[in-house]
Amino acid sequence: MSRVAQVILILFLSVHTYAQTDTYYLKMANTAYDAGNNDIAKIWYQKAAEMGNADAHYALAYKYVLTDEQRIAHYSAAARKGHAKATSEIMEALLFRANSLTVANPELAYQIYTEAKKANPLMEIYNEAADLATVRECMEAGQLDTKEFIEKYKITKEDTVEDYGIWELAAEASHNGRFGKPNPKLVLQLVCKGGQVPAEVQYAVADCYWAWKKDSILVFNPCTYVTSGIGLAYCSQKESIAAEKKYQNVIKKLAEQLKNDAGILLPQAYKAADNFFESKAFQEEGNDGSGYVAWSNESADAQKAAYLDLVKKINNGYRPKLSKEKNYDKELNIVYQKVINRLKTEPIKGGFMEITDHDVVMVQRTWLKYRDSTAFLFERIAPELTEDDWKNYLSYIRIKELQKIDKLRN
Repeated sequence: MSRVAQVILILFLSVHTYAQTDTYYLKMANTAYDAGNNDIAKIWYQKAAEMGNADAHYALAYKYVLTDEQRIAHYSAAARKGHAKATSEIMEALLFRANSLTVANPELAYQIYTEAKKANPLMEIYNEAADLATVRECMEAGQLDTKEFIEKYKITKEDTVEDYGIWELAAEASHNGRFGKPNPKLVLQLVCKGGQVPAEVQYAVADCYWAWKKDSILVFNPCTYVTSGIGLAYCSQKESIAAEKKYQNVIKKLAEQLKNDAGILLPQAYKAADNFFESKAFQEEGNDGSGYVAWSNESADAQKAAYLDLVKKINNGYRPKLSKEKNYDKELNIVYQKVINRLKTEPIKGGFMEITDHDVVMVQRTWLKYRDSTAFLFERIAPELTEDDWKNYLSYIRIKELQKIDKLRN
């Protein structure tokens, strides 16, 4: 805000402070905000909030960047006066989207809700019955003594910094580990502290509550419940890491089985293949939507598995039937240039993705390394076909992949 605007505002306030109502200040705030004068609007909102205006409290929490403490304080003040939207927000801030050992507080969420309902008996919030059931289940397990828990088990920031770090602690509590024997109550308490979106919290709490009441061991897995794009990406990455470990074991065993001492070439060939499949999945396939990371990882993993299967097939005698007279490398160059030239003027765009000529150029560079190392490996396994024969075969496959790019426009 300029100094002139500040002076004008101060003078105006000094004249009108004792004469105006909270609704007047709210109206002034909304007018200023709609005009793009957000800083001035904030002062008016604060003035109205100080006079107890629920809409002003809600606006401050909803429209401005505040600390968690400030945001929760404003939502709470509005909710206690029966503000429906603020009540919904406080339920999310204190439970369904809290994802914090220290901020999550189902008891406080319920207390504020009951005050809101008392102030406004006709108030309704989205998914009210299901939300209340979840809150009550968390309350019944009791509030976790966060300070004692952190100190006793030496919980660090790194333990909870991940999107689902707290739920990973819950998973740990469902196994024998640093928290001792599997503890259904602790699992439920931790699940009530974590999560990213209401639906996944409701489902996870319901299952863990049932296990606790039945004194049954539920092996908790965060990825059973995630519903958000963030969650899908998180779990996909976990699965990719686990899959990569599995691939490395497969590579080690497969290398020992390959003919003509070709096993020595497999690790390097797989490394190039891994790089190509990852690049292709994320930069060229057009996976879109909030789960695009998960779908890209899934695609890359499937291609890695298929690659190792192909190595096994070739080792067991499979040979592709391609015409030796046809130069697929030459055809590939024609298709590649056609795709690049069109992308230069017409990139393919979606909600979360964009495929440009630069993306395909980058992927093609990884493919060249993949082609060379893989053809070298295949020629060692099956020397009756030359390295150029195998390159021709890989070029044939690459042509089909590039042709799929234009089909994404339909």
